[in-house]
Amino acid sequence: MSNSKLLNHLSGVQKLLEVGIIVSAFVAIFITLSLFTFSPIDPSWSQQQWVAEIQNSGGRVGAWIADILFFGFGFLAYLIPVIIVSFTWAILWKPTFNLDVDFLNLSLRIVGFIFTFFSLSALIALNVSDYLYYPSGGLIGDILAQSMLGFFSLVAVNLILLTFLISGTTLLFGFSWIRLIDGIGEYTLNGISWLANLPNNIREMKEERSEGDQQRLLDKQQILQEKLEKKQQKQAVKEKKKLDDLVNKTTGEIDGDFLSEQVDDSNDDIFLGSNFIDEQDEERSELDIDDIDWQSDEPLDEEVEVVKNEPKVEKKLAKVDFSHLPEHARPVERFVADQNIAPLPHIDLLDRPDKKENPISQQELDTAARLVESKLLEFKIKADVVNVLPGPVITRFELDLAPGMKVSTVSSLEKDLARALSAMSVRVVDQIPGKSVIALELPNRHREIVYISEVLDCKRFHESKSPLTMVLGADISGQPVVVDLAKMPHLLVAGTTGSGKSVGVNCMLVSLLYKSSPEDLRMILIDPKMLELNVYEGIPHLLTEVVTDMKDAANALRWCVGEMERRYKLLAEIGVRNLAGYNTAIKKAKAAGEPIVDPLWKPGDSMAETAPELDKLPTIVVVVDEFADMMMIVGKKCEELITRIAQKARAAGIHLILATQRPSVDVITGLIKANIPTRIAFQVSSKIDSRTILGQQGAETLLGHGDMLYMPPGVGVPTRVHGAFVDDHEVHKVVADWKKRGQPNYVQEILAGDADLDMLLPGEQAEGDEDIDPLFDEVVSFITETRKVSISSIQRRFRIGYNRSARLVDQLQAQGVISAPSGANSNRDVLAPPPIKD
Repeated sequence: MSNSKLLNHLSGVQKLLEVGIIVSAFVAIFITLSLFTFSPIDPSWSQQQWVAEIQNSGGRVGAWIADILFFGFGFLAYLIPVIIVSFTWAILWKPTFNLDVDFLNLSLRIVGFIFTFFSLSALIALNVSDYLYYPSGGLIGDILAQSMLGFFSLVAVNLILLTFLISGTTLLFGFSWIRLIDGIGEYTLNGISWLANLPNNIREMKEERSEGDQQRLLDKQQILQEKLEKKQQKQAVKEKKKLDDLVNKTTGEIDGDFLSEQVDDSNDDIFLGSNFIDEQDEERSELDIDDIDWQSDEPLDEEVEVVKNEPKVEKKLAKVDFSHLPEHARPVERFVADQNIAPLPHIDLLDRPDKKENPISQQELDTAARLVESKLLEFKIKADVVNVLPGPVITRFELDLAPGMKVSTVSSLEKDLARALSAMSVRVVDQIPGKSVIALELPNRHREIVYISEVLDCKRFHESKSPLTMVLGADISGQPVVVDLAKMPHLLVAGTTGSGKSVGVNCMLVSLLYKSSPEDLRMILIDPKMLELNVYEGIPHLLTEVVTDMKDAANALRWCVGEMERRYKLLAEIGVRNLAGYNTAIKKAKAAGEPIVDPLWKPGDSMAETAPELDKLPTIVVVVDEFADMMMIVGKKCEELITRIAQKARAAGIHLILATQRPSVDVITGLIKANIPTRIAFQVSSKIDSRTILGQQGAETLLGHGDMLYMPPGVGVPTRVHGAFVDDHEVHKVVADWKKRGQPNYVQEILAGDADLDMLLPGEQAEGDEDIDPLFDEVVSFITETRKVSISSIQRRFRIGYNRSARLVDQLQAQGVISAPSGANSNRDVLAPPPIKD
């Protein structure tokens, strides 16, 4: 027989063996069910009676099998299924079929099994009371025990049976009792000896630790010595080069003019902001301060010698001191940006996630899909899972409903499905664009964190050309979600406390800082909490300091409206439609050598005699962290300003990001919702809040901690996004990196207020102009003559509405013409004297 035929034969035999394993597993399960559901009243081998319904799960056959096994083996009948599975597995299951059999070993195991089983049956029959009306050790154990009691005592029979039991287990499992006793004795002796030598062991450990510390100290001193030697060699080469330069330039003489010139040229390197920087400090930075042993004198002495060898010019420069001068005569400390730094922050400033594999296997997904189908069937909903999309936080199951099944039936069972599936919450997506299925979103057992570095490092973010590109997080399948604020053009963010709203706003700001320079983007940050956005104080993107006073916030919004109107006039004069067209026109004009001057400039606007040239205008982003607090303090005026910006500011390049933790109708008014179609809803407490934000329910079933629903502009179906996580120390690193590039150029007029601006916006009236009604004087004359005042009388006399009449009464009381209402009928007294008649 050839090798291929032999392999085919063996594979066929292997298949038969696997079928035998399956059959034996079924038999074991059937016997187990029959034993555990056995009822003495069922008809069986020992019971012949009629019953209306057999209680045994195995039916009549199961009742007979359980009866026979209990009668023959007693309590050991429960081990029969285990024995069947074990023997089948040991005999039939092999990776490759092998015809070589060790008959001696097999025979010993069979003998051991017989000894173990029969001795255990007899021991149970002797020491355990009967089970139901069957012998506890079965018929076999009862016969063996009663036979041995005719020749030995009860104690002797137990000893003999224990001997057979131990011997049988040794032959069956190959277990060595002597080796076990030797091992226990060895570990006991070792433990006793270790306890006896415990003081010596502790002393040796201390000596080894002290020797290791001394060795590490010697290694540090040797490394420091090598660094100092290299530093001295570099210093010698540098001194030689400087001396050669001095000789070449001064022909052997260093006069006072050259020295003063050296001092003046190096002033820029000496005073950088508030930091004193010289060449000596730069060279010292090459040394590792942590490696210096400050208790050792030799390294410090050598370092002092190196400092003494510094050039005399450097020493003279280091001693320059302006403390004796008056404050107005001292040099102004100025900021000098680091020229060697990249134009944008590097991604390495952010935390990188640990490499991890997807913990959800395909088998687990299939099992979960079958579970979802079965639970839906319990609620009389027939649906097939056609697709499973696992993500970092949730898993989406796409369901194909049976014909005639309504989606509303499934949506109304969200809480019942969450209880049946043991999930924290279940969200039913009743509409998926482009598909005829619905979706069921279940939270994963192990939630992953979406780090902002993962999303910022994606291809889509790098290839985006818009300076307002922002990252939100990852979708349900783990793909990054990158959006453009310029296309929104404004964003409303709402959610309860602790839902991840502040982290989401920080993620948006950090992504803007990773995409735009101050030439392209300027920001106004309004933070009523004084905690969330103060970390960005000092970055060059800011137009003003972080606003924490809500009255200043109203001034900032008012300035934005004025800037919007000014930009629109510029766009109209130049003949472009948006800010991008304006910047393109300015760039082309400068490239052609014919820059465009400011068409809105008038003589007297500045000290210059001619109009200034126009420069590139940056995009302005206004971020309000809690605009509910601002509306509460400022009032209706704030809503008007926000509405005006939201309606018109898109073409002017001004965009809003409004965040609130109180999604109520008095905060997110219909006027604001109508002008801000792009919204993000984090977890909320009720369906009403979800409808207030998105116009539909769904946000109440979110999981919190950054889980959000993103409603893009022009799309009626929200997208579920798992928000990216950015830690506080990451934000501090990015802010510190931007501070190295420059300082902010604040516009003082933003927070100056109405008095300093001394202007009114188009269509705006001055404060107090509409406080007094035009009919106020006529009403005063009327009530002073009649000496009676009521809302209805004013309403009838002047033929006005009830609301206007009520406002007039309030104004009369505020001006002191009438008194406050008093008495049960709320009567008012006319305080003003009657008019004087000629």
